[in-house]
Amino acid sequence: MKNFKVSTMLTHKQRVVQAIQEEELDRLPAQISFTPEMSRKISNYLGVSEGELFRKLDNHMVVVSLDDTRKVDKEKGIRYDNWGIGWDMGKLTEGFLIREHPLEKLSTLKKYHPPDPEEEKLFHSSKKAIKKYGKEYFTLSDQGWCMFEKAHCLRGFEKTLIDLTLNREFIENLLDLILEYQIVIAKRFVKLGVDGGYTGDDFGSQNGLLFSPKMWREVFKPRYKKLWGVFKEAGLPVFHHSCGDIREILPDMIEIGLDVLNPVQPQAMPIEELANKYGKDLTFWGGISVQKTLPFGTSQEVEKETYESIQILGRYNKYIVGPSHDMTSDISMENFDAMINSIQKYNILSGQK
Repeated sequence: MKNFKVSTMLTHKQRVVQAIQEEELDRLPAQISFTPEMSRKISNYLGVSEGELFRKLDNHMVVVSLDDTRKVDKEKGIRYDNWGIGWDMGKLTEGFLIREHPLEKLSTLKKYHPPDPEEEKLFHSSKKAIKKYGKEYFTLSDQGWCMFEKAHCLRGFEKTLIDLTLNREFIENLLDLILEYQIVIAKRFVKLGVDGGYTGDDFGSQNGLLFSPKMWREVFKPRYKKLWGVFKEAGLPVFHHSCGDIREILPDMIEIGLDVLNPVQPQAMPIEELANKYGKDLTFWGGISVQKTLPFGTSQEVEKETYESIQILGRYNKYIVGPSHDMTSDISMENFDAMINSIQKYNILSGQK
């Protein structure tokens, strides 16, 4: 870990930028994310509104998302987005469940009409957030459920995997359709003035990729190169979220422009290995386990893992401190406190307040 330079107080935005650029910091940036249910739990515990949690927790980024809801069927408990995907609104209290896949029964795309990325109301909330928070906080565009995940939300997970193997022309046409949409969305986010681009596709399982590296390189790598190119051409860093073990393709992702890797799950990818191999090339965001330590460990174990994550993943100052995914409501407030207090103690011990 480099020594911190404490003579200059940085904005939250500057701190994130300098963590990505491997520059000296007054302290490491942090970004604590949580599920809606955990958000309510923390809000009640801390006595602040959910809208003010990010300030209370000293988060450094504001994620701006699309207003993509087009219909809500209260009777069925389904929210339909602009792709026609039907999202469950009640069966899962934490996590996601697709109730309706609009392309599940199609063998051709001729009858499907994709959404219009130029639709103005998609960006209503993003514009307001950037205007309100963009000076102090790092604003990050949200293109989660980006390509692979968008395809299996439309088609169904098993069918998408089968398509990749047996129906390559269909799935590549679908991915091109999705890519065309995402490129326009990315350009519009850039025009709005975001500070970085965030994409999300889970390519990994707990023990490796969901498909072969060869298939990923053939199908997804060239498309991501085009999409990330929108941000790189604008001089903006690229963030990507992928759960699971994706070590086999990390060099490829770095090659085509990846700057920040999230959520860094220590049970899937050992953080010491990541830091040793990629610590000079990537900024890591996450790493404190929501799979094991935070929900099931003691407060002392949470404190120890928080310090270890900072020391290992933050070896070159290229680290955004946070949990290894959204914090869920099975995490006790004692362990939540242990993580937050450990981050604050580390900053104080490093010479910052």
